[in-house]
Amino acid sequence: MGLKSNDNLVFERLSGLERRDFLKAAAAAAAAGALSPATLFAHEVGVPGALPQERQEAPLVPLGNGEHPALVFQAYPGGTGALMEKLWKDYDGNPFERSAFEVEPWRGSVPGDPADVAFLPVHRLSALIQGRHISSVDLTEIYLDRMKRYDPVLLCAVTILEDRAREEAQQADADLRNGTHRGPLHGIPYGIKDLFSVAGVRTTWGSGDFESRIIDEEAELVVKFREAGAVLIAKLATGEFARGDRWYRGRTRNPWNPEEGASGSSAGPGSATAAATVAFHLAEMVLAHLDRPSGA
Repeated sequence: MGLKSNDNLVFERLSGLERRDFLKAAAAAAAAGALSPATLFAHEVGVPGALPQERQEAPLVPLGNGEHPALVFQAYPGGTGALMEKLWKDYDGNPFERSAFEVEPWRGSVPGDPADVAFLPVHRLSALIQGRHISSVDLTEIYLDRMKRYDPVLLCAVTILEDRAREEAQQADADLRNGTHRGPLHGIPYGIKDLFSVAGVRTTWGSGDFESRIIDEEAELVVKFREAGAVLIAKLATGEFARGDRWYRGRTRNPWNPEEGASGSSAGPGSATAAATVAFHLAEMVLAHLDRPSGA
């Protein structure tokens, strides 16, 4: 019983105090507010086992905007990326190679009703643009008109980007005239969920606390869509902090039954696309185009 415990030995080496004496002194000092118990430690250079006063930390490596968050641990050597690459190659593919996407040319007449054009699926709109049957500027005006007409009822948009949309549509048409076609999304108007930042535009996450907050940086996906020639016309609503269909403007509504909410954190993108106020939307890295309900 005369032997000191390992804990006592550690405290002696760190502070020169017996553990019991240390606890008494620490409790008395903390109760009196005279000093912090941490000051009872004597971190003196040369004391065996003493803790260093400052620990040299390795500098943090800044992560780019396109870095995937570390959400899942994958024990496969090389991590998730290496595993996915192996699986793709097992099926004669490569996730790091762009696959060719051919758009079937448009045949026949172009719908005369702007609503019929607005409800076309993206690959048919792409055929119209690529074949010069409609300009990106004209297509963008169709969607902007519908967005401004239906958003007051649906509450699906946070910010309608008229100036930006017209500028990007003009650029898309100019590229085509110069012989540059950027792919199947070239000239196609879309909306993006208000979880993604767009430079100079509000990113609110559906919360009134952030109604005026601007993250002056482009999300990686916004950059990639611009490079693909797509035309951004609106930031689309999400429920407060991506929960449900209620946000600071009210409740985002189902365009086919406005008595109902659009539901889900992607209520704005879903409502906007179902009402053909955008050709497609981006929400949680998912592309979506909702066809017009039969008989509508």
